Order: sequence, then structure tokens, then C-alpha cells
Amino acid sequence: MTRSTDAVAASQDPQEDEWPDEPKLGALRTLIAYHELIRSLTFRDIRARYKQSILGVAWALIQPLALTIVYTVVFSVIVRVETGGIPYPIFSYIALLPWTFFSGALTTSTESLVANFNLVTKIYFPRETFPIAGILGKMVDLGLGVLVLVPLFIVYHIHLTWWLLIAPVVLLVQICLLLGLAFLLSGINVIYRDIRHVLPLVLQVWMYLTPIIYRLEDVPKQYLSIYMLNPMVSVMDSFRKVALMGRPPDWLHLGISAAVAVAVLVFGYRVFKRLEPVFAELI
Repeated sequence: MTRSTDAVAASQDPQEDEWPDEPKLGALRTLIAYHELIRSLTFRDIRARYKQSILGVAWALIQPLALTIVYTVVFSVIVRVETGGIPYPIFSYIALLPWTFFSGALTTSTESLVANFNLVTKIYFPRETFPIAGILGKMVDLGLGVLVLVPLFIVYHIHLTWWLLIAPVVLLVQICLLLGLAFLLSGINVIYRDIRHVLPLVLQVWMYLTPIIYRLEDVPKQYLSIYMLNPMVSVMDSFRKVALMGRPPDWLHLGISAAVAVAVLVFGYRVFKRLEPVFAELI
């Protein structure tokens, strides 16, 4: 039996202190100690999502592909959007894929504590395992979506360069931001259930305020300084530059986005841990 399983089983004694070891271990060491539990929760979420589904994991590809088709018809046939010579299908897909991952993972992780109330109220383990597992489950979908890029690169004759190796760094910035928001919103959602109703609207508006269906260069210069406050702007622009244009990202703006992402991660985690002792009572 793994250490994480032993810890969960031992904590079922109602007389035992609910957070006995975590102050001694620290955040990262605690999560490492419970890595088997995180893996189990991740696979459980993946199985539950596609259980008794006719298309199975193909649903992970349907949303970004469907949006790509719709946006291609609208913005390359009806209303022409300048793409700098890049075919619109791959121009939009390269941004829709990480955005779909971001929005889907944030929605799932925000609901993770409430959706697992039966575990939260009965036994002890670090509650952050739930939003982390929700994000990891969506990364499987992201990986499948990346496979679609291979035939798209071939069909549209996209010349790949060594700058593509920067893509994982850009993804890491996005994941840091996602983790911070997931901790923050999942904790607040336990107290204020309105979060789950507001979040889809916020994500929809956020998408249009991010260069996904259009280029960063199309934003009027007088609004650019305000527009760049959105950390996802640099993330999406960087994905396009390193994957489609063979160019380095804008290091300054990507660095600012990374700083914002880390700040959100630290703040979100601190808020989450401050609220953690009351989760069982409020759920």
C-alpha cells in the first residue's frame, strides 16, 4: 500500500487532528507524498468523463476542431481576418487547442471540491489534489489534440524550426496561471456557488480579449498597453510564433506573463490553504 493510501486510511479516525503532517512537510513535499492519490483521482476523472461514450476520447478533439471549422468559415470566408499568410485553419487551431485546455481545466477544477464532497467531508488528504487532478485529466485531452497538429503541419507545409522547443516553456507559464486560478476559484466556489455560473461567461469574454481568432498585430496600438495586461495574450502569441512562424516569442511580454502567473499561483494557493479547514463544514 502506498504512503498516500496509508495516510488517507489512517486519517479516518475522527479524533485525529485533521491536518497532522502538512505543516511539517511543506506544499511540494506533501504533494509528492500523495502522488499516487493524485494519479488515481486523475484516472478516475478520465474514466468517468468517457464512460459509456460512443466516441470515447474522440470528444477531446471535437470541440477545438469544431470551433476551428466554424471560425475558418466565418473569419476566412465571410469576414476575412489577416493571418500573415498562415492558413486560417491552423492559425486558429494552434490557439484554440491550448485555450480549450485552459477553459476546460479551469471549469473542471473549479467544481472539483464540490463534486467530491463525499471525500472532502470524510477523510483527510491535501484538498489541492482535487483541482490538480482535474487539470491533469484535461492534459490528456491536450496531448491528443497536439497529435492533430502533425497532419495539419504536413497539409499546410508549415516549416518547423528549433524555436518549437520553446512551446513547453510557454505551456508551463499557462499551467502556472491555470493552477493559481484553479486553487483560488475552487476554494471560493465552496463558499459562493455563484462562481460556477459566472465562470463560463468570464471565459467567453476572456477568449475574445485574447488573440485566438485574430492576430495580436490587429489590436489598435492605443489600447495595446492595456490589452497586454491579459497574461494569456503573450501565451497565445508565443504559441503562434514558435510553432507557425519559426520566430522567438516576445521575451519581455512572456516574462511579464510568467511573473503574473507565478504571482497568481502563490496567491491562489495561499487563499486555498487558508480556506481549507472550513471546506468540510461548508460543503
